[in-house]
Amino acid sequence: MKQKHHATAQRVYSRISPIQKVLLSFFLLIMGGTALLMLPVSTVNGISPIDALFTSTSAVCVTGLTVLDTATGFTLFGQMVILLLLQFGGLGIMTFTIALIALAGGDFSIQWRFTFESFYSDIKKLPIKGILRRILLYTFGIELFFALVLFTQFINHFDIPGAIWHSVFHSISAFCNAGFSTFSDSLSGFCNNTVVMIGIGLEIVLGGIGFLVLTELFRIRPRRGAGLLSQFSLHSRIVLAATAVLIGGGMLLISILEWNHLFKEMSVRTKLLSGFFQSVTCRTAGFNSVNIGSLRDSTLFIMSALMFIGGSPGSIAGGIKTTTAAVVTGLLYSKIKNRNQVVFWGRGIHEGTVDRSVILTFMALLVITGSTFLLLGFNALDREVRFLEALFEVTSALNTVGLSTGITTRIPLTGKIILIVIMYVGRLGPLTLVSALTSRQKDIALSYAEDDIMIG
Repeated sequence: MKQKHHATAQRVYSRISPIQKVLLSFFLLIMGGTALLMLPVSTVNGISPIDALFTSTSAVCVTGLTVLDTATGFTLFGQMVILLLLQFGGLGIMTFTIALIALAGGDFSIQWRFTFESFYSDIKKLPIKGILRRILLYTFGIELFFALVLFTQFINHFDIPGAIWHSVFHSISAFCNAGFSTFSDSLSGFCNNTVVMIGIGLEIVLGGIGFLVLTELFRIRPRRGAGLLSQFSLHSRIVLAATAVLIGGGMLLISILEWNHLFKEMSVRTKLLSGFFQSVTCRTAGFNSVNIGSLRDSTLFIMSALMFIGGSPGSIAGGIKTTTAAVVTGLLYSKIKNRNQVVFWGRGIHEGTVDRSVILTFMALLVITGSTFLLLGFNALDREVRFLEALFEVTSALNTVGLSTGITTRIPLTGKIILIVIMYVGRLGPLTLVSALTSRQKDIALSYAEDDIMIG
């Protein structure tokens, strides 16, 4: 009888597509994290089931929104659970699953290969085991390096065990673009520390540009008669250019808007550091070196736009991605110039890629708009919360950023449930796209008679 049930379960499991298995893995990890966080040993004064679920979802989805202060509400054990959840969530259950199969010498089905290839396009050039080794090497190597960098600064404020713990926690949280901190004020206490601000900022960027770009960065070699740009693929060129523009533009706008406002009492060096750090972190990481709730509305609007774009494909970051934003911008420019193709560096972008970029951007805007309406329309937020604060919170949740104007802890049960769903959708949005691309449904080529309408 047991064998029959076991065989039935195997048949059912075999019918589940790889993408559904990944979705299930994330769900189970969230549930497991919730159970661990509810243990008495995890918190100082206990935690409700909904708050444990919210925290676990935020960690697995590397979002960083918190309803309970990580520094004071959780014990060392609880903080370790959160750290493991964001590390596994950052790398992705799928990556670890395939890594274990690879280490065991197992083979990969065509479905798994297509699914994995959708995340890491460099798989076309390397054996899948090579890609997995590289992902793990880059991840743990970068996290270790920046943990050592942070240790040189934290040792001036804590004892050796404390400095080690804070360094490791913040390094993993930064590379995974999570934004969780073991300090109640995040990194506000280090806003004038150049090493901490620049170090964590660079680690966030490395975690957000994608493994393909990291691979090409580590492959750069001085070549006579060949520029550095020629050593990068078109994908990496767009990612690096868009990242530089967004960081530089965001830093400039935030610094100008807050120079004589929130940054008024800071030195010029600290003002520039704060402008740089918030420009980097608001795109995907969620750390803050200033009080987000005290920023101007215009600054919050700029930061919402940066959060909406997020990081780059094949990375741990959220958002519609830098390449999507670049393609949509390129499409707008090409239409204005009456050109038939989106072109970067003399290379045209495939029409299917352009279509998917537009669809992804539109769907993200639709989800943000609908979610903001739900929070405001169903009294899922405190009555004193303004529209921009609600929009900022939703954008932060969907794009797995984690920044908040301070309303997260005041959100009632309904609002928490809505944000939990938004974080899950935001983290697994690319997986939904993969599912659509690998669907077994066949397109039927139909053409309809064309007509014209008035617009504008």
